[in-house]
Amino acid sequence: MMSSPGDAPVTVVLGLGNPVRYDDAVGLRTAEEVARLLEADPVPGVRVAISTRAGLELVDLLTGAARAIIIDCLAPAESQPGRIHRLTPEDVAGSTRLIGAHDVSVGDALALARVAGVPMPETIEIYAVEVGDIDRIEEGLSPDVARAVSTLARRIHRQLMSLPGTAVDRFPA
Repeated sequence: MMSSPGDAPVTVVLGLGNPVRYDDAVGLRTAEEVARLLEADPVPGVRVAISTRAGLELVDLLTGAARAIIIDCLAPAESQPGRIHRLTPEDVAGSTRLIGAHDVSVGDALALARVAGVPMPETIEIYAVEVGDIDRIEEGLSPDVARAVSTLARRIHRQLMSLPGTAVDRFPA
């Protein structure tokens, strides 16, 4: 869903994941569900994107947005599959794309972009769903993680509906 022609999106909902690594696809599937909810009940100025990219590559997807909601998986040592966490960019250790051994964290990437003068969102929220199996090469989600998709998508949609200063307020049609 895009904002009005010529306007930069006010909010980007970004789902991250790998569609063939089982529960790792939870961010992708949740963003797709948010997009379906927005089709039925639109919120002006919201753009939904999905990506398998990480680190500095996320900068391109978030440039110019005022707000970002990022959805990914979380694989802690003692996981409770389907449990949802609300995090900040500083909290994302353990996510397969938000931080990795061969890349920089999303927080570092955004800080670097800001230093370089690239307009980054002022507000960034991260929703992470604990997963059970991200090593299995298979499309789909485990039952507990699949249940979290609709729960989290509805939560994000309600949050978008209640945002003060939506695109309608900032960019009248």
